[in-house]
Amino acid sequence: MTRPELTKVWMEAPVLPVIDALLQARVEMVPAAPAPARPWSNALDCQAVMASSLVQYNAELFQAWPNLNVIARMGIGIDNISLPDATAHGVLVINTPDGPTESTAEHAIALLLGMAKRLKQGNDNLAAGLWGPRVGPLFGTEVQGKTIAVIGLGRIGRRVAEICRLAFQMRVLGYDPMVSIEQAAAWGIESCPIDEMIPQAEFVTVHAPSLPETRHMIDARRLGMMKDGAYLINVARGPLIDEAALLAELDKGRLGGVGLDVFEVEPPALDNRLRNHPMVLATPHMASLTAEGRERMERMAVERLFDFYDGKRPKDICNPAVYDELYA
Repeated sequence: MTRPELTKVWMEAPVLPVIDALLQARVEMVPAAPAPARPWSNALDCQAVMASSLVQYNAELFQAWPNLNVIARMGIGIDNISLPDATAHGVLVINTPDGPTESTAEHAIALLLGMAKRLKQGNDNLAAGLWGPRVGPLFGTEVQGKTIAVIGLGRIGRRVAEICRLAFQMRVLGYDPMVSIEQAAAWGIESCPIDEMIPQAEFVTVHAPSLPETRHMIDARRLGMMKDGAYLINVARGPLIDEAALLAELDKGRLGGVGLDVFEVEPPALDNRLRNHPMVLATPHMASLTAEGRERMERMAVERLFDFYDGKRPKDICNPAVYDELYA
C-alpha cells in the first residue's frame, strides 16, 4: 500500500516547545477538542496521533476515524490502546519504551528511600509544629544490604535492580517469565518464583505490564507473605495490586510502608484512603514526568512517526502484522 502524505497530527496532550517546533516545521498540529466534546472529535482529517494515556483507542474511535494511519504512543504502556481493534482497522501502533526508563526507575528509588527514611512522616511532623519524638513513626531503616524482590525485569525493573545492587549493595531477587535464569544472573539478579522471593524481601517492587493475567497479581495472599515491616512499591500500573487487600493489610499495621505512583482507577476517588494513608507515600502517576524523560519520549515518538511517513520501518511497532501486511 502506498503511504499517505502526512499533513496533520492530532495531539492528545500538549508537547514541549522544542518538540512542538519539530512538528510544526513539517505538519499542522491539531489540539484536543475542548470538553464536553470528545477530545478527538476535531481530528478526523488527521492521519496520525501523538498519543498519551487518557483517551481509549478502540473500535468506536477507529470506526469514526478511517483517515487514521498511525498512533505514536509517548511512553511504554499501551493499555489504553486496543491492539486487536487497531490491527483490524489497519492502524499502526508505535510506542517509545526506552523513553521513560531512567525517570521511572529513579522515581521508584525515590519512593523506596522516602519510605525507608520516613520522609513523609518527618515532613508532616515538622509542618504540624512538632520536632520529635525520635521513635515510632520517625524511626527509619537503612537499605544497604537489604533484599529487594523485583517483579518484572523489563527495562525499568532491570534499572531499579541495577541501582539497588550497585548503589546499596542490596541482594536482588527477580521474577520475569520471559527472562532465563542465565540472563537474570548476567544482570546480577537471582531468578526466583514470586511466591518464594516475596517472603525473603524487605522491599518488593512491581514492574509488570497490565494484562488480564497480571491483574491483582499482588493480592491478599501475596501481601500476607510479606515480612513484617516490609515495603511495597508500584510505579507500573495500578491494577497489579488489589487495593482493597492492600488497605486491609495496612490497617493491620504489618507493612513498613507503601509507595505508589499508580492506582486501580486514575485519578483515584477523593475518598480513596490510599491518597492520605499515614503509611502510604503516593504521587499522581508522575514517575516519568521529568524534563529529560518527557523530551526523550516525545522526540522518539516524532522520529518514529516521521520514519513511517518517509517510507522507513519505524522502531518499536506494537502490532507488526499491520506493517508487514500493508507497508512492507
